[in-house]
Amino acid sequence: MSEKNEKTPKTNLQDYLNWRGDLTFEQDPFNEVDNLLLCLISYINFSRIPLLCSKREEDGLTLEVVCTLLTEGDEQRGLSQLDYIPVLRQAAATNRFATVKMFGFESVRDEAEEMQFDAVSFLLPDNSLFVTFMGTDRSLVGWKEDFNMSFLSSVPAQRRAETYAKEMAAACPDRMLRIGGHSKGGNLAVWAASHLPEAMQRRLLAAYNNDGPGFSVDLLNTDSHRRIADRVHTFVPESSLVGVLLEHAEDYEIIDSSYHAIMQHEPLSWVIMGNRFIRVEKRTSIGKMSDGAVRDWLATMSPEERKTFTDALFDVISRGGTRHTLEEIHFGGLTGGAALLRAFASADEEKRRLITDKLKGLAAEVAEELKKSAEDGMTAAKKGLLSILPDWLK
Repeated sequence: MSEKNEKTPKTNLQDYLNWRGDLTFEQDPFNEVDNLLLCLISYINFSRIPLLCSKREEDGLTLEVVCTLLTEGDEQRGLSQLDYIPVLRQAAATNRFATVKMFGFESVRDEAEEMQFDAVSFLLPDNSLFVTFMGTDRSLVGWKEDFNMSFLSSVPAQRRAETYAKEMAAACPDRMLRIGGHSKGGNLAVWAASHLPEAMQRRLLAAYNNDGPGFSVDLLNTDSHRRIADRVHTFVPESSLVGVLLEHAEDYEIIDSSYHAIMQHEPLSWVIMGNRFIRVEKRTSIGKMSDGAVRDWLATMSPEERKTFTDALFDVISRGGTRHTLEEIHFGGLTGGAALLRAFASADEEKRRLITDKLKGLAAEVAEELKKSAEDGMTAAKKGLLSILPDWLK
């Protein structure tokens, strides 16, 4: 049932900390909003704090101590334009998160392996361990790995997430376990939970996929995934595109956001009331349209064709491997669109033709979904009109 009300204040994570930060975990147990907060913190760059790299429980640092070691140069590395360090500082000053500790920070960029992987873990006052995985950053290798998920049975970040979760669970054998992530990190969280040894899976309290892609059917049909499926919590904003890619075995929760369209992917836009996200009944028309268009487009290509397209696209975007980040695409002061057009124009004819053909296919699927949406809208409008007309006018 929908909990959304247009008169409901659009309150977010920072409001949650203001309103409920005085409540300890003993007074109000860990909840879905706490999950999102810790996943958001995982985006911050902790590379300059070597003590956080320790995977020993006794070396954990409180959030307050971590805050004293951060500078503006350590801001979050995701795609958001918002600052996350102030949110961490706000959390560290509350009763709820004052004693939470961090450890196990890991950050890897490997262009040869086509892997971007970032993780950090939290020791919670309820004697549990929360393992978090960061989403896609601004590196091109991170974006390419996301595309690779559409045709590979597993990608390096997923395999590393599995190993990392096992290492952290083994380092804290007396603690119950939660795993979570936002965007690609949500996918990594469920992948890791699904590949834990059965004994570790028995310690799992929950796995949180916050607007992250799903999986191939092959994973969803495994006994290992079925063992933890009832503890997987997936949240997808009503107009999101990212969280509905690939397959979800679980019934995902559709939630409200104060932003529009694809910008709803931003965690600080998710609307919160008390210790829950505000639910809505269904996806928006733009959300449903994007679901159908992208899925139908992917269905037109075999895994081999998806790989060929992905390799060609990123070869063009990276200028043959000479550009490594989204910032470098803007080289020469061009806007992102102009830079991409220049890169496309300089690519060889075969790559240009391949990319053009596939993007034309996507455009056709979008046009078809727009047509369906318009037809559905007309049908709904007709039904609504007929319902209020007197019988002799029908």
